[in-house]
Amino acid sequence: MLRKASVCFFLLSAPMAIATAQTFLLGVDYSAAIPTGPVAWAANMSAGTDSKGNLYVLVNGLTDTCQSIGSPQICVLAPESYLVKIGPGGTVLYQAALTTPVNAMAVDSAGGIYFAAANSVQKLSGAGGSVVYQRTIGGASLGISAMALDASGRIYLTGTVDAGDLSPTPDAFEQTASSGANPNGFVVRLNAAGGIDYATYLGSSVNNPYGIAVDSSGSAFVMWTSLSTAFPTTPGAPFTSGLSYLVRLTPDGSGLIYSTFTGAGTASLLASDSTGHTVVASEQFYGGGLPVTRFNPQGTEVTFSRTVAGEGVGGLGVDASGNTYLFDSVLPSTANYRARNSLSSCSAGSQDALTVFDGNGTILQSTYLQGPSSPLGLFVHPDSTVDLFSGSLYVTHLAQNPAAQTVQLACIGNAASYDDTAISPGEIVSLFGSGLGPAAGTPAWLDAAGRFPTEVANVKVTFNGEPSPLLYVQDGQINAIAPWSLQDGQQVAVCVVYNGATTNCLNAGVAAAHPGVFMVDPHHALALNQDGTVNSASNPAKIGSVVSIFGTGLGAIEPVPSDGSIVGLPC
Repeated sequence: MLRKASVCFFLLSAPMAIATAQTFLLGVDYSAAIPTGPVAWAANMSAGTDSKGNLYVLVNGLTDTCQSIGSPQICVLAPESYLVKIGPGGTVLYQAALTTPVNAMAVDSAGGIYFAAANSVQKLSGAGGSVVYQRTIGGASLGISAMALDASGRIYLTGTVDAGDLSPTPDAFEQTASSGANPNGFVVRLNAAGGIDYATYLGSSVNNPYGIAVDSSGSAFVMWTSLSTAFPTTPGAPFTSGLSYLVRLTPDGSGLIYSTFTGAGTASLLASDSTGHTVVASEQFYGGGLPVTRFNPQGTEVTFSRTVAGEGVGGLGVDASGNTYLFDSVLPSTANYRARNSLSSCSAGSQDALTVFDGNGTILQSTYLQGPSSPLGLFVHPDSTVDLFSGSLYVTHLAQNPAAQTVQLACIGNAASYDDTAISPGEIVSLFGSGLGPAAGTPAWLDAAGRFPTEVANVKVTFNGEPSPLLYVQDGQINAIAPWSLQDGQQVAVCVVYNGATTNCLNAGVAAAHPGVFMVDPHHALALNQDGTVNSASNPAKIGSVVSIFGTGLGAIEPVPSDGSIVGLPC
């Protein structure tokens, strides 16, 4: 329903144009189940590759073991790690349960496999191969949470340790633990033979390091979330407060190149390229999207910061060209995911998505993905092919493919809530995709009859072939008004016609009502106080006054208005 007082707000909801690189186009090579033996539920996956293109996948999950002890049957969930080796074409070459659950894995170009479990690291000559070395790096309290490998075969480890359970090397950055009562962070580097190059405590108390990466110089990047802000930031740090830290150590582990907070949200995943540029993906409480932030090698500048619509980061990677890959979960309330060259349209319910940025933050491709949802991991190969791992124990392999089939119209949702599960009569809807209209956003204006037009800048939107009124058109987003004639339970085909060419169409179910409230941010509704000013924490409504809240999708009204007409306020 569109009333006079609310027209201006809907025109302000248009997105900024996003440039694309037309030469970058990933397509799906294959998607297949990963055999994981007794593992019934996966908590996380990690992967590596050798010089022959073989993929090694570590699945950490739970087995469900049941025993009949009288009646009823008793079932116990137990942690287990499972290793799978997959050939370049998707053929499984090796699979086995590991004797001990492991926390992290890395693979070198020769196929050597490195496992980190509890306080030790083990190197195998290959899948099912002999032990090259095994090294314990600290006392019983030490727990390895993340591991990185450089081209020289050196291993970088981080996690938590109690004071006294780590023996720092003589020139280490932090010789003593910051806390005797709480776990401390640490970083250890092992050389190619398994010996300790350096070992250092890192960070103040109540830290939880859980991400590490390395560049070509051997400089380690460590990320952690902390309840304490006692650890200092370095001069010129882009962020001096927050929930998560990012630090870069000198190659010998004796000093700190930079320390900064990571910005909005809680840092979730970390990746670095060979030049020392580092990318952090974060999650925000109660919605708000997923911030992706790229830092320069000196830690003094944010190269780009973008927020992707979605919830739940599943994987992050960087290729040799400096492109960033984000694998995440897109929910029904996030139909505003900025799909560009999408390989499929959205579907009602949880769905995975992959977004690829270049070094400046320009979106190269952003695509919905078909198949099982719940992202658990991502691996970027040296040739920039990508493997995505989902909670249903599936791997999807993508590679550059100029002939890959894409969709122009990717999703349609309520213009206020972005929920894509239905459409109601008279609802303002937003359509998302690429190539939907002109690069520059174009608003619609009332015609001589006082109605919004059904064609703007050579763009039309049709519902079962009938053009609908338009509010705004642009390459990546269109705001339109669903016809009042739609009936509850009806299926309707929604299409875009631009310059006479029709896009793919999306089928949507019609509901009697599909309400959504327009928001100024994830936590506050767009509202006007009785005096016409915008309601906010600094400008609250007076007790007993009237507050106007703006929404759409409330369903049919009587009498039924003409499509695109302005409905007067009730008496």
